[in-house]
Amino acid sequence: MIFSTQSIGTLTILSLQNPALAARFVLASGLRRDILWSLLLLVSIANATLVWVSNALTGPTPEQLAQMPIQIPAIIFSPLFAFVFLAFALVITVHVLHWLGAAIGGTGSLENMLAVLVWLQGLRVMAQVVLLVLMLAVPSLAGLFGLAVAILSLWILVHFVNEAAGLDSIFKTVGVLLSAMVGVILGLSFILTITGLATMGIDANV
Repeated sequence: MIFSTQSIGTLTILSLQNPALAARFVLASGLRRDILWSLLLLVSIANATLVWVSNALTGPTPEQLAQMPIQIPAIIFSPLFAFVFLAFALVITVHVLHWLGAAIGGTGSLENMLAVLVWLQGLRVMAQVVLLVLMLAVPSLAGLFGLAVAILSLWILVHFVNEAAGLDSIFKTVGVLLSAMVGVILGLSFILTITGLATMGIDANV
């Protein structure tokens, strides 16, 4: 179902119209865990590349960075950093959502959560491509499109996670997502701390 251009287009439209049903189709794909992890790396690479292209086209410029009160290391704007950060964030999110869902009675598997989040990241890649084109061609519409995507993404995310976790409750799913947000932030903060990136570029006298 997700191996041809036509099926991807159909599933994309279904994700917008009926995200719960679309999630069931994704879960029915039966992809092995190793393939899903490979796809996670691919969508992370695609997202990181688009983030880097967007930063390169819209700034900030080296001159603008130099004028900031806190010096931001240039590595943060590299595609490699974006890939590592996005991949780690996605891996942590998969596990946190699965553990929280299981803790409150969810029947979904880790593979289920991995499958739906990989597909959602694929949708994000498509949205970023459209947003990048709008930023270059019609900047006045880019902001509105970004806002619409943000709102629609939340609605789709709730339904996909609800199906993947096997919770059968939108309210429980919202609670899981809010709790997961805290867990992911703490996890990424820990990673940034142990790698030293949290303090890079910050003056010791601040």
